[in-house]
Amino acid sequence: MAEIHELSSSESQSVNEKTATFIEKDPEGYAGKGIATATYEVDDDTSVDEAIGIITDDIELNSTLQLVTKTLDVTDDPTLNPYTFRSFFLGIGLSAFGAVIAEIFYFKPQTILVNAVFLEIIGFILGEAAALIPRWGSVGRFLNPGPFNMKEHVFITIMASSAAVCALGTEQLAAQSLYYNETPNAGSAIFMLLSSQLLGYGFLGVMRKLFVYPTKMLWPLQLPLASLFQSLHLNKTLAKKRLKVFWYVFIFIICWEMIPEYIFPLTAGISIFCLAQQHSATFTYLFGGANGDEGLGFLSWCMDWQYVGTQSLVLPLDTLFNQFLGYIACICLTIGAYYSNVWNAKSFPFMGQVLFRADGTQYNQTEILGPNNEVDPALVESYGLPWFTTSNAMSLLVMNVGITAAVVHITCWHWNDIRTIFVWAKPSALKAHYYEAKADGRYKFWTKSTYVEKFPGTEGDPHFAGMRKYKEAPTWWYIFVLLASLVIGLICNYQQKTGLPWWAFFLACLTAFLFLTFYAPLFALTGFYYQPISAVQMIGAFMVPGRPVANMMFTLYASNSMVQGLYMLQDLKLGQYTKLSPRACFTAQIIGTVVGAILNWVMMNSIVSNQRDILLSVEGTNIWSGQNVQSYNAQAVAWGGVGHQLFGAGGTYILIPIGLVIGLLVPIPFWLAHKYWPKLRLNRINTSIIATWMGWLSVGINSSLLPYFIFGVFCQGYLRRKRAVLFAKWNMIVTAAIGGGVQIIVFVLTFAVFGGSGAAHQFPEWWGNNISGNVDRCEYMNG
Repeated sequence: MAEIHELSSSESQSVNEKTATFIEKDPEGYAGKGIATATYEVDDDTSVDEAIGIITDDIELNSTLQLVTKTLDVTDDPTLNPYTFRSFFLGIGLSAFGAVIAEIFYFKPQTILVNAVFLEIIGFILGEAAALIPRWGSVGRFLNPGPFNMKEHVFITIMASSAAVCALGTEQLAAQSLYYNETPNAGSAIFMLLSSQLLGYGFLGVMRKLFVYPTKMLWPLQLPLASLFQSLHLNKTLAKKRLKVFWYVFIFIICWEMIPEYIFPLTAGISIFCLAQQHSATFTYLFGGANGDEGLGFLSWCMDWQYVGTQSLVLPLDTLFNQFLGYIACICLTIGAYYSNVWNAKSFPFMGQVLFRADGTQYNQTEILGPNNEVDPALVESYGLPWFTTSNAMSLLVMNVGITAAVVHITCWHWNDIRTIFVWAKPSALKAHYYEAKADGRYKFWTKSTYVEKFPGTEGDPHFAGMRKYKEAPTWWYIFVLLASLVIGLICNYQQKTGLPWWAFFLACLTAFLFLTFYAPLFALTGFYYQPISAVQMIGAFMVPGRPVANMMFTLYASNSMVQGLYMLQDLKLGQYTKLSPRACFTAQIIGTVVGAILNWVMMNSIVSNQRDILLSVEGTNIWSGQNVQSYNAQAVAWGGVGHQLFGAGGTYILIPIGLVIGLLVPIPFWLAHKYWPKLRLNRINTSIIATWMGWLSVGINSSLLPYFIFGVFCQGYLRRKRAVLFAKWNMIVTAAIGGGVQIIVFVLTFAVFGGSGAAHQFPEWWGNNISGNVDRCEYMNG
């Protein structure tokens, strides 16, 4: 193994103002490199630590172990206490903010995720401010136990990020209210949310070590978060400089976003083509995209960071490349299918998530429902089968391809990384493990509470070794969460009369467990996953046909539980990188999830009550949209209500489930070709990402994609490679400032003028604020 010599603070004189040198000592000629020296340009303001980070980031890393030891500090101070009054107070406060803003974003024309880096930055600012409280008397020392430490900070951030998600259960509750005139009582609704959110955590009681302990389980999206924690706490001088830039960008974005979001909405989708031709349906479909479900937004320019987002600023260039391939293919596929009249495309709107009748009118599902919301075959016969818009159906098809392509991709390209995960399942391994556990008392899982000394795949990992001093969260904690979630979920299922039998409920939970087994290594190794809702709905439809609400409940527990499990795994890995004890991670996640679920429900009720008509409309507005709820309900009716007629043999949409079979095949040609012609670099092709993005434009505001790719390539293709110092110093901070500024102003405008808790107050109509049509001046087609 190569011996890496890194510059340290004591060697600061060896770094001059303009260059920094990295020497790799390799007496054994590891990887055939011998001794290598590299010189890199840095600026006068670059610290030694930054120079080291820039250099090691650019040098090829031969293993995951080298990556995590070079990019992250492995030192730890076990005396630091995460359990302080301010950590709980700030954690719960940020959890409340994150949960409310996540639910607001869910009812936007384009679904946006709460920026975890922003939560990390704002948590640091508030924590440092809390450390200024005078320590007078016992009260003062209770409020301010001393300097704000990194473990408090990680504890706060994990709690807030656990809350800052929109619980899928609120989508089901919204659908029941909007389409079935059913509103479960508050107790039943909240307990259902808690059950569905925590069930995935319970599954990890027997799985978490497999996907957290091994070094290969990198969880790459957590590396920038862990690195930023260390930058803020291990170098206070540098932290002050970065926070100064953060505030400048943060305040600018807050002021700027007032323009595209409220005063001048045209800037959310400037389309030269639509401004030149305002009475062409084709131009609307191809170039329009500033309103929800308007068009594909090709060559439109969006100046609203709410929709451009910051994800492309941090995604790897290869991921952006695959997304771009899928984006171009999506435009060609959608336009081609519509004008070829595939699935009677021209009879329906160009885009839309609701169901339609054959004559193009909106499908009224109540016409086919009998008692207990079950589909009556005789009523279906007289009323007719529902139809999807072709863009929506195409999206379901290619995203099904992406679901199974992900499994095959991870198996083909990363089998050596994940095969050790399944060794434990061999009968011989299980037998050996049983006798070994019996010999030293480990079968008594409730007594085993320390980090294990050895675990396959952790050899030489200082991050894993550094956690041995902390007590592991007992397995019985997870088992208790699992059993409680199952019992509460089953009770809520019957209390709400969803029609889902008990055996199907448990099969839904088992489905989530199986998906988690495959998607956890995919997410851990690549940082990418796609929620397999369509596949889950198909499984539920064939188990319990003719019951749309039952299908929604099945989907909730089979899909959402998997996602929550993935979130908990990545937070546990973040805890390992930052040396926050597993028990503290567990505590933060449970508190954040409980707070988040309750406030998700409160905010959902307010939005559904005040924006009901808009949420039921096909297009919505550029402020509010029911596209997520519409899609969830439409697929529940299609799959759960009349799935056999639509997707079975001879059905109109039989190709959609066949997409799962196609997905098993599409990665293989690229994998085989790469084995014979590696110079083609076909290993950069990820068919799962491409297929998923081929259905990306079927919904929402699409005017943001051009700046999304341009800014992403600028940061990852130019700054990262040509201006590595600037990228290393400022990219994460600027990203957090942009995301945070957007979230703050959206939060304020939602309640001040957008009608989040009452009547909306539109900005006066003028040329740049076309209230009566599409804001980009394309012809309005969904009136």
